[in-house]
Amino acid sequence: MVAENSPVALKLAKEAVVQAFNSSLDEGLIFERKNFYLCFSSEDQKEGMKAFVEKRKPEFKGK
Repeated sequence: MVAENSPVALKLAKEAVVQAFNSSLDEGLIFERKNFYLCFSSEDQKEGMKAFVEKRKPEFKGK
């Protein structure tokens, strides 16, 4: 279920969808790249990867 994912990733994904409708392809790709870097540097990303390796459900904190 989508709601079980990281709040950070969900927020950034929603922003990317809105931006895609309001910009050119080049601007959208730049925005997507920025959001990817933000998401990848979050604590939730690290928790998600750790949970995957440990084969457990992640406990996201929205950070």
